[in-house]
Amino acid sequence: MAKKNTILSFFLLFSCTVLAQQFTFVDAGIVNVGRSSVAWGDYDNDGDLDALITGDHGSGSYVASVYRNDAGEFVNINAGLTGIYNSAVAWGDYDNDGDLDILACGRNSSNSKTYIYQNNNGAFVQKEAGLPNIGSDGAVAWGDYDGDGDLDILIAGAYSCKVFTNNGGVFSDANFGLPAVSNCWVDWGDFDNDGDLDIFVMGDLGGILVSSIYRNDKSTFTEMSQSAITPLAGGSSAWCDFDHDRDLDLLITGFNEYLEPQTSIFSNLGNMEFMNVFPGLIGASLGTAAWGDYDNDGETDILLTGQNAGCGILSSMVYHNDGNTTFTDINAPLEGAERGSAAWGDYDNDGDLDLLISGITGAGSAATRLYANTNGSNTFSANQPPTVPEGLSWNIDAHSATLRWTPATDDRTPTNGLTYNLRIGTTSGAQDVLPAMSNPLNGKLLLPKSGNAGNNADLAVNLPDGTYFWSVQAIDNSFAASEFSDEKTLTILNVGEAEHGFPGIEIFPNPVSDFLEINASGEFDYEITALDGRVLKKKSSCQKPISFDLSDCASGVYLLKMNNHHRVVFRKIIKI
Repeated sequence: MAKKNTILSFFLLFSCTVLAQQFTFVDAGIVNVGRSSVAWGDYDNDGDLDALITGDHGSGSYVASVYRNDAGEFVNINAGLTGIYNSAVAWGDYDNDGDLDILACGRNSSNSKTYIYQNNNGAFVQKEAGLPNIGSDGAVAWGDYDGDGDLDILIAGAYSCKVFTNNGGVFSDANFGLPAVSNCWVDWGDFDNDGDLDIFVMGDLGGILVSSIYRNDKSTFTEMSQSAITPLAGGSSAWCDFDHDRDLDLLITGFNEYLEPQTSIFSNLGNMEFMNVFPGLIGASLGTAAWGDYDNDGETDILLTGQNAGCGILSSMVYHNDGNTTFTDINAPLEGAERGSAAWGDYDNDGDLDLLISGITGAGSAATRLYANTNGSNTFSANQPPTVPEGLSWNIDAHSATLRWTPATDDRTPTNGLTYNLRIGTTSGAQDVLPAMSNPLNGKLLLPKSGNAGNNADLAVNLPDGTYFWSVQAIDNSFAASEFSDEKTLTILNVGEAEHGFPGIEIFPNPVSDFLEINASGEFDYEITALDGRVLKKKSSCQKPISFDLSDCASGVYLLKMNNHHRVVFRKIIKI
């Protein structure tokens, strides 16, 4: 009996050791901040994740810094951002130029402010976008809610919650009537799998707490009756299909009405219903809740940081997803922090997820901690990316194009757990219409996050007349991405021609046998292109009169592209 107990004790000790040693503190030289926000993003497109840090250093000026990752060494690039605290930040390519811009809100030394910083080849330039100035404890998120291929803004705080529509880099209030919250959190997610982004918002309405889902109904938002979702404030949330049933579930943390920290997972049952699965996670507030597969077993694990029940009790904890809605604390050696944030990301490119955590420690000091995931080489294998999606097809209905593909597979993540990332461009290899926020050459993600198409193997996008080039990649639960699929080309022609045409232009004859004549009063550039986007002939207005000799072109359909440098319009040309 004694021998059996010894063997049993050994295995228990071994198990605890395996669960306890995954993360090792790395002194990366990143500034210590509290009342803070952090985010990973590859702003310089060099294949590794850089760090965006904002917050209160505790002495001197407030912080807003970008740290460039040079093979695991972090260098402050002195980006010239205005320092803020009680802040929220997010990376996103709002101008569709292939690099990551910054959205941030918080308080600086004199007032509240919301910022957009445009990334111009690695230099950040502040853009005046007319956004509301959100101060302490606000929230921001990028998302393309209207399916037009550019990132819109969801922003909340200071007893407001608004969506700002992106129209060519100009933002306007969509006036959706969302709840006026403070001490809040907001996030996008397509919970009903209809191909457009819905909204989760939680916070304080002024003594009354709210946690609500707003369904996107053709770009209007309708509040769902969700009595099962506990009203909270002062926390965070994260969407993820943790149970692999191909719909998004919701992890939330925060204070309830009795000022008790609470953590819940609400499983999406379909039919607009959610159920609290009571996973036994520690109650947390004033921190971060985030999904990520740290051990590459295909299941999404949980990171929780923040304040717990009891005076001055703080934690930073990783819970292993054991399946069947069961989670186990792995006793990771992470320093507890509140009034900060945390993020998963494979900063050292070794195939497993590392951690960046900021906030105020139990000693009351500001701290930023980088923890390397050290088990990739000796306990579990490095994560492999999914297979490349195949079977690409599409359907066009007026300006709406529904793009489809065959689901990919992965060595660890179940097929139903994979997400997909689309890129669409006006030229081959480009993503100036719908950015994937990943490298089109090798598929390397610029952001450690799920794909823009979610778990669906299709996506509907709204496109003006023109020819488009598109492809798709798959992403697993450890945020490893496949290469992009073979590129496909689609063309949308003469939809709403009168609405989109330029006035004062005559094109004749059409159909044409030899010479196509164009009369126009303005200044334009013209191109004759094949349906696959190849430019066959081009002229500018300085070459008047405009006449294209098409006698050497085969019979068929071509496109005339007219560009006045403010607008581009395509007209179908029939060659006989």
